[in-house]
Amino acid sequence: MVIPQTLIWTEKLSMFNEKLDTQHKTLFGYINQIIQLEQLYPKSGQFAEILSMITDYGLEHFKTEERLMMDMHYPKAYFDLHQAEHKSYIFEVAMFNTNFMQPDHTEPREVINFLKSWWSNHILRTDMHFSLFIRKILSP
Repeated sequence: MVIPQTLIWTEKLSMFNEKLDTQHKTLFGYINQIIQLEQLYPKSGQFAEILSMITDYGLEHFKTEERLMMDMHYPKAYFDLHQAEHKSYIFEVAMFNTNFMQPDHTEPREVINFLKSWWSNHILRTDMHFSLFIRKILSP
């Protein structure tokens, strides 16, 4: 079995907000835990536990991020698009959780690939737009 490459945090992913960066790093850590399991059995307790942690922590992160956007008066159109991405992610991960015990469950590799791709792309694209806004607001 080929183990997928783990997610690595780099400064290019930084939001220039310590709390958001810490939350992103924590999410990467949870995703890397799934990746580093020697054998992925979708019905294993360990897989379910980590997927649940990723789901719960993702929800917490989205609340933090969206609250910060509102507090900083992020333009509504951008906020709505960003929030729509969060909702789409929540739906997708909820489906992984729902299908967990089904005979036709989602393969672990598909879950991993989704998580890696979604978080990397979301941070580099959507979150970076917000990061630029933060820097403009905070710069003298």
